Amino acid sequence: MEQIFRVILSLSVSGSLVGLLLLLFRPITGRVFSKRWTYYLWLLVLVRLLMPIHGNINLMEYLSVNLETAVGNWAADMGSGADIAALSGGTESGNVPHGEVDTTELGQNTAQAGQRTEQVTKSIEWFSIVCAIWVFGVLFMMAKRIYAYGRFVNGVRAVRRPVTDDKILRKGAEIQGRLVIGKRVPIYESDAVDSPMLIGFCNPSIYLPSALLAQMSGKEDEICLILHHELIHNRRRDIWYKWLFQAAICVHWFNPLVYVFNRKFHVDCELACDEAVMALLSEEGRKAYGNVLLDVAQQNLNPVMHKNVPTMTLLEEKRTLKERLQGIARYHKKGIVIGLCSAAALLLFIEIAVICGAAENTGSQAAEEGTKLGNFAARVWGQISDSSYDLGDSLRIDKKAVPYRMYDDDALIAGESESDTWRAYNYCGGENSVDVSKFALNGSDAMWILQTNKETSLEVDSQFNLRDGRFKIVLVKPDLTVQTLNESGEKSTVMLTLPQGRNVIKMVGQEAKLEEIHVTYGGMKKEDFDGIYGDEDLEYAYQVQEGKKPIDVSGLEEAYLYLKEEDGNKLTERLLEELQAGGLEGFDSKILVKIAPDMGEKGVSECLRCLMQRGAVSVSDWEEIFLYSDTELSAKYLAEALQEGNASGFNYKMLRQICYQVSSKSLTDIVMALDRDGLSYDALINDVLPFVQKQDEAVTCVCCYIDFGNVLSDDQLREIEGYLDEDGFYQVVEYNGKWK
Repeated sequence: MEQIFRVILSLSVSGSLVGLLLLLFRPITGRVFSKRWTYYLWLLVLVRLLMPIHGNINLMEYLSVNLETAVGNWAADMGSGADIAALSGGTESGNVPHGEVDTTELGQNTAQAGQRTEQVTKSIEWFSIVCAIWVFGVLFMMAKRIYAYGRFVNGVRAVRRPVTDDKILRKGAEIQGRLVIGKRVPIYESDAVDSPMLIGFCNPSIYLPSALLAQMSGKEDEICLILHHELIHNRRRDIWYKWLFQAAICVHWFNPLVYVFNRKFHVDCELACDEAVMALLSEEGRKAYGNVLLDVAQQNLNPVMHKNVPTMTLLEEKRTLKERLQGIARYHKKGIVIGLCSAAALLLFIEIAVICGAAENTGSQAAEEGTKLGNFAARVWGQISDSSYDLGDSLRIDKKAVPYRMYDDDALIAGESESDTWRAYNYCGGENSVDVSKFALNGSDAMWILQTNKETSLEVDSQFNLRDGRFKIVLVKPDLTVQTLNESGEKSTVMLTLPQGRNVIKMVGQEAKLEEIHVTYGGMKKEDFDGIYGDEDLEYAYQVQEGKKPIDVSGLEEAYLYLKEEDGNKLTERLLEELQAGGLEGFDSKILVKIAPDMGEKGVSECLRCLMQRGAVSVSDWEEIFLYSDTELSAKYLAEALQEGNASGFNYKMLRQICYQVSSKSLTDIVMALDRDGLSYDALINDVLPFVQKQDEAVTCVCCYIDFGNVLSDDQLREIEGYLDEDGFYQVVEYNGKWK
């Protein structure tokens, strides 16, 4: 099993290299080549992650050999001269007369050699433990996914009902016949799904949300587009592909890049399916399909319901909506030249994937020493686990700076935490405990900030092993006096009396290198505390939310990260109060974009309204702001601001960023509020008419463009004709004639 794990390690590294290469070129290939090409390219990553194959040129084998040699040299350099002598059986010349044996030194060398052997033995034992953890992780991940899938599917099927609408059933049968799907795919409605999806590995079925069916009553054409999307997933066997990716995640659960690849794979899967739908639709059909995605996005999507459950969902996450709508708006068929280029690029990627290879794992090598990559990992860990945590020469500790001088200055300790060196290995900080395997600190760091509402007691247990430098654990009381709790490192239990106010338990170090730090507190009455915080940033976030401290614009992003959702909503209310009162002068759209994912949609819209009044919205930020806001409310505020002259800088460049996110009516209102410089013909034909569905609104937008003093040429009229019905087109022609 250990040999298998060593091969898995090499596959994980080589698969990561191929996946990172795909991500690097994805922005280019995604624009030039078809979405289907990009989607199926992920098969190379899966093959690289799951199949230990390689060509004559094997990058992983080359790396494992050279890394093993490098680590061996490094281990030799780390050992003393006596170690090397002991391992080679010789002694240093010049210390012992010729012909004599220094038995003392020989004994020392033998003991040191024994220690080195013990290190290697410990490394082997460690690798066996890691291998066992990996096996357990694989089994756990597989069981978790199978259980989640079974539970989700059973829950959906328990409340499903066959769709009985004849029009929908006829449309579904017609599409299945057109796509040459032999086995009929049943269509159900269910209250347990929040988005249209295809469920089932061998016998797939389409499930439509009951709420969505009720909303789309009488809109069979739009439901037809949803069915088309899901049936393409079925024809391509995308669910099988998705399960294969889940298998790779189970095997490589320890590799964070695999989860990144999985997320991008899901996006590319939907983009490829959208592209297939687009190829069979007219221009009007494509616009309608984009509107269907927007309608589904307006539902209360809850991706947690089917997270890690292999299903084919029409819209799994709202954050992917922008990329998909852009793909629909920019869709065009690829020519022969692009096809040839994509074939050449595919061959190149295949060759790269083969070259990456996997470390060899032959029977004889496995019996003797295992794969080189496995030995490399074990040896590196053996050296690290036996060595003290080294600060390194590159850190350049400034002995005149505050962090270094802090250790002997209680006034500096009582101030804000500050450090120029903070390194930890296996740092675990819970609600009432801190445990660190290895730690390096120069300066101070708060472990707990305790806000007491009256004098109370607290018991603190601490212990640490100081390897170098100076280190202590202290209590800073509300009057800024400092009490040392443990400076020796020996196991200590201290009963503290905490005065009312802000009490801070800190660790302070001066070029300190430590191992095995354990600090806990207990024996307290929770009702005696108004708040307990893990660091100053968390304390600041809650104090701002509670109104005890003013809002610092530069710290807003961190504040939102620390706060829970309900507390974040309170902070948003405070933020809006300050903005509406004319405060927070440094707040602009750049900051809004950073904190928008953690704010409510309405809060983002209200912030946008305030920023437009200040003229503080940057050209490049409109798209992100609308994505995270209540788009209809933001569009309303934008139209009002344009009419009042508070958004005079808004033009067709910004319109292009938001046109696909707002409704037809809102887009029309925005166009009518623009001035002449705000709407160009290119914007009208590319960013307005493709997204305006109602004919009267489309006519209004064209006439608005004419009102700006623009006269449409015959070629322009012919181009616009494709977006209007006959009556609407004649209205535009007549209106345009009045200006000629």
